[in-house]
Amino acid sequence: MTFRLFAIRKIGVRVGWGQMRARRQLLSLLATVLIAGCTPGPQATEPGPGSTSASAPSTPKSITVATLISVASFGPWDLGQSASGGLVSMVEIHANGLVSNDAQGNRVPRLAARLPSVDDGTVVLLPDGRMRTTWPLRSDVRWHDGAPFVADDLVFSWRVFTDPTLPVRPLNQIALIESVEAPDTHTLVMTWRSPYYRALELGLRELYPYPSHLLAETFAADKQAFETHPYWTSGYVHLGPFRLVDFGLGENVVFERFDGYFLGRPRADRVVLRAISDTNTLFANLRAGSVDVAAERTLPSDLAAQLREEWASSGGGVVVVKPDNWRYVLVQFNPEWGRPVELGRDPRARRGLLYGMDRDGIRELVLPGFSDTESDSFLWKSDPRSATVGQPFARYTHDPTRAAQELAAVGWRLSDGGLINAAGERVRIEIRGGQVDSKEIAFIANGWRQLGVEVSESISSAALNDRESSATFPGVRTFSRGSGDEIFPTFDSRQQATAQNRFIGTNVSSYGNTSLDALIDRLYATLDRQDQGRVLQQMGEVLADDLPALPTYFRVSPAAVGRGVRALEDYTGSIGPGYASRNAHLWDRP
Repeated sequence: MTFRLFAIRKIGVRVGWGQMRARRQLLSLLATVLIAGCTPGPQATEPGPGSTSASAPSTPKSITVATLISVASFGPWDLGQSASGGLVSMVEIHANGLVSNDAQGNRVPRLAARLPSVDDGTVVLLPDGRMRTTWPLRSDVRWHDGAPFVADDLVFSWRVFTDPTLPVRPLNQIALIESVEAPDTHTLVMTWRSPYYRALELGLRELYPYPSHLLAETFAADKQAFETHPYWTSGYVHLGPFRLVDFGLGENVVFERFDGYFLGRPRADRVVLRAISDTNTLFANLRAGSVDVAAERTLPSDLAAQLREEWASSGGGVVVVKPDNWRYVLVQFNPEWGRPVELGRDPRARRGLLYGMDRDGIRELVLPGFSDTESDSFLWKSDPRSATVGQPFARYTHDPTRAAQELAAVGWRLSDGGLINAAGERVRIEIRGGQVDSKEIAFIANGWRQLGVEVSESISSAALNDRESSATFPGVRTFSRGSGDEIFPTFDSRQQATAQNRFIGTNVSSYGNTSLDALIDRLYATLDRQDQGRVLQQMGEVLADDLPALPTYFRVSPAAVGRGVRALEDYTGSIGPGYASRNAHLWDRP
């Protein structure tokens, strides 16, 4: 998931012959940064229309994909509210954005005919310091109702994402765009308030396309009617390889092949998204063959390891694994909801709880047989900035004695076998998470009980997917959103989820730290990778000192594919919405 929010320094450009060479050098540097990791995909390798037989098979090829959560709607207010449960990873079954990812995690064009570039003049630094990107769009894309996809659809989508009356909070990519225009049917022009090195990061999460021919009139006339439009559920159409035919109350969502898909006629006839909230039930369905694919973030690692071993012997299918994001326990800082209040007010309380967590034991429990899962840094070891950042959380080894000392400094003391606060009240903490987190929650809770804390465990995937419940949790909750510099929107005080913004902010814990906010701005304005590493090192120290999050491990993301089904064949190293389903048109079965 999670969200990538980065910016680069705004650089003034003076007009004059003496500055022209410097300007060209700046544009070359900007081009390097913009296209780093963005490699145009070889469109010629994709099967074209008519490349498979037009005759229908005698038995329709249907692939059932299990997720832990149901589809609430296809509206921008629901997209990406929770990356857990596997639903987000399957979004490219039915949708496409300007760009997607390849197997290495590089950005590749989808609705775009190619990525903008300084070399061909589609990325331009303007004399006043703004930037302009021009996106050439494919001319062979159609909505599922047959209407052509045009540049005005993306202009309309930008208006939806930036409308202050709707419950949609735009990401930095969208917030930094000053204007979006369509000079012709297949050209999109974006003017940015300043140079921005993630300007090509415009996938589904950043700019989800919506059909102007179906929604623009209602959007202009009645925003309340727009929010409740049938389009968001039973009337949904988009641009992916499969079109919606049955919303199934979001629990059993049926998509059929869209023969007019621009990357080629899909090989399967039907894909069904089936919500199974209990992981053991999902596991049993996989073993029985009534589910063909388990989406990422649905199987707990121990069940995935068990299934991998069983299928290796029986040939029942394959379990695939890719690296995932930084996992931690998130603390509630809003005193209106947070209990006990000392937990949000005093970092010593948070340090005590972290010292009381056996993080090695947690990894052994939930990640059996998986390597490189330590959480002492928020960066993967493969990140080139990792050596500079170091391991800011390595200081927090499991130490119950040190934990008791930190908690005593807060004013919590043992009495009759339990901790009480200065007012003589029992110290009670609720730890909340989804079904897939139940084992680690029980392990963490047991460690804290040994310190004298009265801990209640709350398991509810549905509550975590609700915006208000997610932002008003009373104690702590298991959480993960991104890795590396993707994690910081969760801790940015300017992105707090509140009742005033209908709980749509990415900062669901109400954490605020002006020093960290300043470093976030500095990071977003830093071009050089080495300089970024130094800023990230300072940010790591702030996080390790203040502990808005108690790190547990770096998770891996297993998914499963049953015997005979061709899917997730290049499920490797990328993180992002739709990644696992980006080649759904190639999925197949006998």
